[in-house]
Amino acid sequence: MDYKIRYNINMKATMIIKNIGKLYTCDRKFTILSDAFVALHHDKIIDFGTHCLKDWLDPATAVIDARGEMVTPAFIDSCYTGIVHDRAGDQIRQNRQALHEMQQHGILTCMTKNASLCQSTLTQDVICYKENPSTKIIDFDQISTNEIPGSFLLSCGFGACKSFIYDLHVPAFFLHECKGISGKELLMAMTANPAKAFGLKDRGVIAKGKIGDLLVLQEKDIDTYFQTMGRQPIHRMLKNGIQFYPHWIVC
Repeated sequence: MDYKIRYNINMKATMIIKNIGKLYTCDRKFTILSDAFVALHHDKIIDFGTHCLKDWLDPATAVIDARGEMVTPAFIDSCYTGIVHDRAGDQIRQNRQALHEMQQHGILTCMTKNASLCQSTLTQDVICYKENPSTKIIDFDQISTNEIPGSFLLSCGFGACKSFIYDLHVPAFFLHECKGISGKELLMAMTANPAKAFGLKDRGVIAKGKIGDLLVLQEKDIDTYFQTMGRQPIHRMLKNGIQFYPHWIVC
């Protein structure tokens, strides 16, 4: 069940992303809206769609223009192992660097079985899980050897088998190009599917009441995003309704 918001008749948005070329909600119907907006009140999404947004505006509202761009929920890595066999000091340094690199590639939530890695910062959450999800987790090492199920979760696999991949776009690109997995399936495997599998009811989908973990991507559609390698298409990142990349916008 979605989180509920107690609406106030005088509530205004602290931030609005407007003129979104394509808004991927990642809901059950995989709704895609064109020329849309997302309104946030501090850390929560309070409205989105293609209707008039002026009722949410006041002079203090920060407005981001995403014309020609697309917006998706922030990415979730389903199996962050981290470095666990090096010396303690090296583990801390390498894991901190890895999480920073993953965050720079749009991964604002990481799932891990190592409780010592759990943390919540202004830009990223690392959340511990005890039981493996019923949905299969696919990482880069498994792309060429495993059959890909109809529904799956995606991971960089950082730390497992000494994998040093920080970007979900890397395995997604090869799944798209070599296995013919659609952009829809890949995006769901990086957002809504892991949120559902791990019981994260507050993220993974753009809906009223969800936290404002959002990515603004400089691509015309999701298939083009997964067909492209060699450049960073992430234009903006928001965590809990605050833009922290490329620079902080605090409302």
